[in-house]
Amino acid sequence: MPKSQWIDFGNDTFAWTGGSNIGFIVQGSRALMVDAGLDAAGARRAVRQFAALGAALSGVVLTHGHADHFGGAPWIARRDSIPVFAPPLEGAFAAHPWLEPLFLHGGAVPFPELRSKFTLAKEAVDAPQPLQPGPLTLEEIPVEIVALHGHAPQQVGVGYPAGEHPAPHGRTLYCGDAVFPLEIIKRHPILFCADMDAWLTTLASMPDLPYDRFVAGHGEPISDIVPLVNATAARLREIRGVTHAALADPQEPYALLRTVAAHFGVTFTAPQFFLLSLTTINAALTSLQLAGEAEITMVDNRLLWRACN
Repeated sequence: MPKSQWIDFGNDTFAWTGGSNIGFIVQGSRALMVDAGLDAAGARRAVRQFAALGAALSGVVLTHGHADHFGGAPWIARRDSIPVFAPPLEGAFAAHPWLEPLFLHGGAVPFPELRSKFTLAKEAVDAPQPLQPGPLTLEEIPVEIVALHGHAPQQVGVGYPAGEHPAPHGRTLYCGDAVFPLEIIKRHPILFCADMDAWLTTLASMPDLPYDRFVAGHGEPISDIVPLVNATAARLREIRGVTHAALADPQEPYALLRTVAAHFGVTFTAPQFFLLSLTTINAALTSLQLAGEAEITMVDNRLLWRACN
């Protein structure tokens, strides 16, 4: 677990970094929290640091609906009687935590290994309010909601100050899991991905975003996003390329996952890790099909994928 650290960026933006990073945007006596960590304990530690600023939390903004980013939000919302904001689909996952393990298990009731707090948050977010990309004022604080789709279907980033406001200390984008630090890419080479084409499009756009620092969901804040953009995009393309190469002969998705895992030297130690990676393989297959590079066929009651001639 990375060591936790409180960081003041000097422009009313702050971060509590550690396992899952949590952001704070402060304007006067009001503040927004960006993501809420894995559980109440993690959120509580971040709030203790934030309390020294003397501002009151007015709302929580979720970048996406994965348990390690919204698990602490129910405790925060209940403690401070504040709203939680999220993109509509991501908010549905936060409001109904069973959707994440249900999604991973193909719509079936999840088995016990999928019910840990990493894939099944212990509490639901009560009625998250929907967010759409663009400039917004949330609880009297102007922010920019930036579409960063791909890792999760409707993931967003939260930028501050908004474009029309002065930023003597620079602008900050809390960007969820749009990029990963190099150590995570090395340690977990099959990055979880819901929509590979959308994620690659997001990555291509990020170097041109008007921000001076980026606070991703994991790892240290950075000012130059390009190295992480390039590393994340290269890994997604590598997964897609290895998957495509394996389709010279028709393959089932499970067999393709074994091929990709062997390529990266991955040994799955638990079924939940297998299913998380299987989602990425399916995202790669959809990308290949949409590009006309792969197709589905049914043979002897087997769903097979093969390369297009």
